[in-house]
Amino acid sequence: MSATTTTQVTPATKRAIFGAAGLAFCGILVETSMNVTFPTLMRQFSTSLNAVQWVTTAYLLAVAATMVVAAFTQNRFKWRTIINIGGSAFVIGGLLCATSPSLWVLLLGRIIQAIGTGFALPLVFAQIMRQVPFTAQGRFTGTAGMLIALAPSLGPTYGGLVTQLLTWRLIFWITLPFGLLAWFITAKNIHQPQQPTVQRFPLMQFILIVLTLIMMTWAFNSIGTTGFSLVNFWVPLMVALLALWGFFKLAATGDQPLINVAIFHNRAFSKALAIYFLIQFIQIGLTFLLPNFTQLALGKDAMVSGLMLLAGSLTSAILSPLTGKWMDRAGIQKPARLGGILLILATLGFALVATHLSIPIIVGLFVVYQMGFSCLFNNTLTYGLQQLPPHQLGDGNATFNTLQQYSGSLGTAIMAALLATGSELHPHSSRFIQTTAGTQLALWLSLVIIVVTALIAWSLKPTKSAN
Repeated sequence: MSATTTTQVTPATKRAIFGAAGLAFCGILVETSMNVTFPTLMRQFSTSLNAVQWVTTAYLLAVAATMVVAAFTQNRFKWRTIINIGGSAFVIGGLLCATSPSLWVLLLGRIIQAIGTGFALPLVFAQIMRQVPFTAQGRFTGTAGMLIALAPSLGPTYGGLVTQLLTWRLIFWITLPFGLLAWFITAKNIHQPQQPTVQRFPLMQFILIVLTLIMMTWAFNSIGTTGFSLVNFWVPLMVALLALWGFFKLAATGDQPLINVAIFHNRAFSKALAIYFLIQFIQIGLTFLLPNFTQLALGKDAMVSGLMLLAGSLTSAILSPLTGKWMDRAGIQKPARLGGILLILATLGFALVATHLSIPIIVGLFVVYQMGFSCLFNNTLTYGLQQLPPHQLGDGNATFNTLQQYSGSLGTAIMAALLATGSELHPHSSRFIQTTAGTQLALWLSLVIIVVTALIAWSLKPTKSAN
């Protein structure tokens, strides 16, 4: 499958791709930057960790809900209109966050910014898969994806430095001009290969999928405070599953599906999607868990807890384009298998030394994790989309990007719940023991998920053709 048979990518297309990636980077950078500010926000707004973590969870939920409609919006509206909405939302939301007098205003600003990211990010990969030759898609996805994959890891470093040396509000002020520049570059250069087509918006399908996302997050987020209770866990979980079933039924039988669910019949695509979801689940979970462990258990400040992830961030930045080129030349199997092995080694190391974690150990293991992440993350997105015919590209792209963001939301909620479980297990112990116990639970869960991910990665087969 190839969206284009040309051998050249125009300079304008390159600028549009990396401009959209830059805007998405700014949105995701701010998202993970806020993870290290949670103790600060808890003090400033006099609230709990469970309440403050919604700064990230609500953002990721809103991004995921926006990305669900990516296939529809890219077919229905001009791409320049989409990026203009995304850029405007990033700026307006950022201004609200930077000046927020309360946690609720901060949450509102994060949700508005999320809409901006939700519109910008799918356009990155839509342009690559439709306007870049098949033989260069891995390289372009790796390079553009480098920015996007770098943001979750670089975010804690950036957020920690700004919060410790200045104020958390500058996290938003500093990124605003860069987001503006990326927006203007994209809007000026973006080119749409096909004209928009008028179609009816499937509102009920949208309501059902958003209900699924919200109820699932509510269920897992409540574990840390109320455990597996009927009202707060089982009822929301059942509502989520019923809503998901309803969405699939309507999408499969309707004449205008929000997402063409036939893409899930493609086993290679579904495997790649599962890998992508699970890796991002652990990635965002670790960037939440490790900085909070460092501050709450080890007593370090926000700057140290952010800086300790910098080496891994740089590793990802260097390796992502290289592993994309490797896939273009050698196919998916070799990078996928090496990535799976490295991810297992890293998470196994975290789990085994969970009760004796220190800054050097976290730095080293996170670097190994990022090496495996770089081999798999962007490459599975490219591979998965290459399995689809051109008319299903928008649906596949929307699904990948939605699950990427939702996995982060779910990862943050579950890691926060497990971190809070430590205090339930050891109610009369010190904060160090409580935090370490919760962290240990989260890291063993991470290992189980990564083993499953590696097994799926090992089973991937090469793409048979470029058509």
